[in-house]
Amino acid sequence: MRTTTPDHSAGLSTRSDSCPFAERFGRRLPRGFADEAETLDWRELLDTYAPSTDHFHLADFSRRPLGRGITAYEAILATRDPSAPGEFTAHRLTTESCGDLTAMSEMLGRIGARVEIERFHQYEGEAFDGSESWCTILRATCGRRATWAMGFGRSPSEASIAALLSAATLLHLR
Repeated sequence: MRTTTPDHSAGLSTRSDSCPFAERFGRRLPRGFADEAETLDWRELLDTYAPSTDHFHLADFSRRPLGRGITAYEAILATRDPSAPGEFTAHRLTTESCGDLTAMSEMLGRIGARVEIERFHQYEGEAFDGSESWCTILRATCGRRATWAMGFGRSPSEASIAALLSAATLLHLR
């Protein structure tokens, strides 16, 4: 039996394969992002676009299907004020939504960290740095501020939420 893999290269940069992202995920960075990140090594790429979760830390995230495509979500999201290192405030948030990313976006908005997603890219890659094997790259905005952000996880949902939290950090705390 012969299988084929769809070509996901449309709309992606044509930079050389020396890109640290391409080495791990077999894909080039999206156009626009590749131009911005072309000189960065892997560690610099992560430090710049996937900042640690020390400002927005997802302590718990649960979901319960309600039917008709709607799910009830509950999360405990810890936030840290940049002016008070080491002090966190825990927020218990609930919402009903049609997807994990939409739910987390709404929850971030409720605590004043709005993020609008303009572009969404998701890739599955070889396991690296532990068990992470999915990467989500977002072009995100809030008002006049814009950034690229990355997130990694063991599932598409985990990677998407991690990228959204990275975007919130980059847009609101840097």
